[in-house]
Amino acid sequence: MRIFLIMICFGVFHSLTARERVKSAIVGRIGMSHVFYAIVRSATSLTLLILSLVALFHYAEGTQQIFTPYYGFRALIPTFIAFWVAGKALQQVVRDRRLPQVFGIKEYPKVFFFGGAYRLCRHPMYAGWLIASWGVLLSKPYVLTVFYNILLTFYVIFESLQEEKRMIELFGDKYLAYREKVPFLIPYGFLKIQDVPRDRE
Repeated sequence: MRIFLIMICFGVFHSLTARERVKSAIVGRIGMSHVFYAIVRSATSLTLLILSLVALFHYAEGTQQIFTPYYGFRALIPTFIAFWVAGKALQQVVRDRRLPQVFGIKEYPKVFFFGGAYRLCRHPMYAGWLIASWGVLLSKPYVLTVFYNILLTFYVIFESLQEEKRMIELFGDKYLAYREKVPFLIPYGFLKIQDVPRDRE
């Protein structure tokens, strides 16, 4: 039960603090800078997420085992894939000097990427997160791990859809065209014939 309370706290906090009205109200009332707000928000979200993983590893073995656990290199394959997908996206963001915008430290100019890792799927960082999380099931094949990942998957889908609404408001038809050509969260875009430009907007 504790793990789900931590996840609910994470989801509510992370989602609410991403809203522009909440952010403006907190920044205006307390008088903190946008940079400090972004740092506090990221640090709090990361702490809650780590606490949920600690709880998962602590309580998972107390639930029913689904299959024999995998250890060694085979258990790490999803993690390698996750790091590759998310790492490619992060590398592209850093290369284009847009890290402050992506993590909310700098508000403008607004930007979205549609080349490189963002041709694999529209949310490669979220995709990497889900691959790594479901990959934990190989070494922790318990019912609690499945429930944890189902909740996390629903949350990531919800957040991705909210993000896409904001992107459509900002970029309109350009983002809609990109959305039609590139997969949502499953990174199989390299299998599709695409004419998506290899750049950013």
